[in-house]
Amino acid sequence: MNKQSLLKNNYKKLLVISAVIAAIAIGYSSYRHVGQPSDSSVLLAPPAELKGKVITLRPLTENLFIDHHNSFSANVRKNLEFPEVITLGYTIRYLQEEMQKAKDGKMLLYCIFDNKDNNFIGSIEIREKNDVDPGQLGCWLNEAYRGGGRIQEALRLITETYFRLHPEAHHYIAHVRPWNKASYKALIKFGLKDIGYYYQNGKPARHILEYTKP
Repeated sequence: MNKQSLLKNNYKKLLVISAVIAAIAIGYSSYRHVGQPSDSSVLLAPPAELKGKVITLRPLTENLFIDHHNSFSANVRKNLEFPEVITLGYTIRYLQEEMQKAKDGKMLLYCIFDNKDNNFIGSIEIREKNDVDPGQLGCWLNEAYRGGGRIQEALRLITETYFRLHPEAHHYIAHVRPWNKASYKALIKFGLKDIGYYYQNGKPARHILEYTKP
């Protein structure tokens, strides 16, 4: 093989190698975009974990049923409008319904864990709009873990995730009883706006708070 032919073959090999490298680079870039999306990218499914500075959000699993039941203090039960006394069976049935709604895509649901001790401390969800329960946002913390920015961070993490899962959505709403002043103040602090009352039997039964996507 003469020198000119050798140079031509080497040039062809170099072109092939360059094309392979370019294809790998494009594929890796696409993987990073789909598998590791930025905060503004669209999500196809809820992440398995949302890590914050003070709390972490993880999906509800059956091994957390006992933790939930033990965290349902009298104050939490009142705010959730549960019966004054509940059994473990009541808790399990409630959580099984929650898990099914999340599985069916009717709700974005996460358990809240404190980053200092990794203990389960509460729950947060954003439901899809429905006629039975017109409020969408629901959240609670056991009173031993209130404060320290925990609920504010949980609200931020689930809100960002909700709008990435539903880019067509522009807002969500929360319903709060007038007597639940702590929850009302926490949601107003996060950025929800009071847009009026939800009426039952001609009387104002719940505040309607709305969060609008920036």
